[in-house]
Amino acid sequence: MAARTASRTPSSPHGTQTWLAVVRAYNLCDAVMTARLAELGLRVGEHEVLANLATVPGITQQALAARCFVAKSGVSMLLTQMEGKALVVREADAKDARVRRLFLTPAGQALAAKTLKVQAELVTAMVDDASEAELAMVADVMRRVSVKLEALRDGTAAGTAPAASRRVSR
Repeated sequence: MAARTASRTPSSPHGTQTWLAVVRAYNLCDAVMTARLAELGLRVGEHEVLANLATVPGITQQALAARCFVAKSGVSMLLTQMEGKALVVREADAKDARVRRLFLTPAGQALAAKTLKVQAELVTAMVDDASEAELAMVADVMRRVSVKLEALRDGTAAGTAPAASRRVSR
């Protein structure tokens, strides 16, 4: 009888299991946040706008888009909807009439307080059994990972040319 060889799965690249754990945690966090915000009649994008305008009133639409990690056009659509619900107002900048500053209305401020409470409760529940040292380590690792990912995105990582300098051969 011929000897059977054990079937082997190629091992995952270094860090794959950790990456999957981070992705799973993010997706679960997003699902819980989505469900909790739905109870308030809101979506995550609306919460992002409310939270950012509550903490940095008067920012521009471009700055808001950067803070929310979405395209300026996506924020524009959200802002239009939220203006229609009397949650947000756009005011002309005193120094540059082309710039519009974003502010919450009193109703927007009240709703932002509720969504920020939901966010705080979720974050507290997520990290409740982690030590300060563990949280500091995770934050440090994620900062370093973010720097590397930003370099890859921008084409400035070692071994990659910036997008503007890449040539397409035909």
